[in-house]
Amino acid sequence: MARDVIHEMYVPRLERMDINYILQQTRGFRADSSQFALVCRPSPLPVLLSDQGLFKCIYGNAIRNAIKYGEHGGKITTEATYDEDTGTFELRVINLPGPGHEKLVAMGSRASELVFSHGTRLHKDSDLGRRSHSAGDGAWIMRKCANILNGTVEIMFEEDRTIFQFRVPVEIHNSPSSGDVGAFHLPQGVWCIGIDDSKIQRKLLRRFFQHAGVREPYQVILGQNPEEISGFVEFVVDFVNRHPRDRFFLIADENLEMGNIANHETISGSECIKQIRSALDPEQESRMLALVRSANDSPQDLALYQSRAHGYMPKVPLRGLSVRETVFPLWKERFPNLGENLADSGRMSRIASIENLRDLTLISPAEILASLEQIDSLCVRKNDSSVGDRWPVLWDKLHQLKGDLLSVNIDDKFATTTNLIES
Repeated sequence: MARDVIHEMYVPRLERMDINYILQQTRGFRADSSQFALVCRPSPLPVLLSDQGLFKCIYGNAIRNAIKYGEHGGKITTEATYDEDTGTFELRVINLPGPGHEKLVAMGSRASELVFSHGTRLHKDSDLGRRSHSAGDGAWIMRKCANILNGTVEIMFEEDRTIFQFRVPVEIHNSPSSGDVGAFHLPQGVWCIGIDDSKIQRKLLRRFFQHAGVREPYQVILGQNPEEISGFVEFVVDFVNRHPRDRFFLIADENLEMGNIANHETISGSECIKQIRSALDPEQESRMLALVRSANDSPQDLALYQSRAHGYMPKVPLRGLSVRETVFPLWKERFPNLGENLADSGRMSRIASIENLRDLTLISPAEILASLEQIDSLCVRKNDSSVGDRWPVLWDKLHQLKGDLLSVNIDDKFATTTNLIES
């Protein structure tokens, strides 16, 4: 994917993009969240239709540059605006001046052009003309991403601040109406199969399938032991063979951890999906919607998931309507001729209200603390001051904790923790 972006041959993937969540998740990267301010117009912003991987690449680089080159610890403000009349989204990242800022101001428009040039690094020991092969390409790639989206990026060095600006035409996500999405449910004859090595995530998967309208007898949740993980591909292929007239909604966690510290192994959920699809004949595979679920969503990650599965789902707080907003377009794209798959909207609304209340207490603090105790035990060993060979399993435990926290990150309460894990 990176090569295609550089040569501007990458085809953007139009998908439901909750820009409010992306902005809240990305700001605060490598820094105290009190350093950041976010202004949205309107607030909240509408759900948009675009390539979230490219958006995250642009915004993530803008935030990192503001932290690195602006005033140390200085305020960084993100302004996000959607103009419904013109269909334009504008993102501005504003930071206070850092070292060497006065020289950039003196250069005028030439400084802005050099920032987005290949290999140019203006902040290198205050030498504004020095070139670097290992650094300085972030802004250049940001412009590539913007060009692919038919957008523009620019940077302005004013006397008292630096302003990064990204403007792009986008559409509001409306597939096809909020009424249909609110009443949508998966039709009869659909089996939901999920796998995750986290007990917390398995509970969330069961609730997710309930929000999608599938009763518990038609749900299969796996991943509680190494045998279920290692035998996942064989199980699903056999299950499909034993249900020749049914359809299947499959969700697999990307990082499936099995074994112990001495015999640690991680299996890729997307690779499992790839093997399953290859093992089924075309008619069987056509009756399946298989998605990867992960806390990692870089452009490279998303490209990998898309090459192996039918789509991707992030780990975000669980809500009835958001579940249906996520599933509806993916299901309609995969099975366009199955009708509307609508239930009685009043019944679905009542179910969603009850389930939303239950979701708030689905994960107990004791379960989170148990994960932290596992991580602590890996970090602290008697007569051993280094992590050493335990790092692979520690990384997996941190990744699992990150996914669990993102799934309950209501009101951005765990943003600082998840940002620390990422960095």
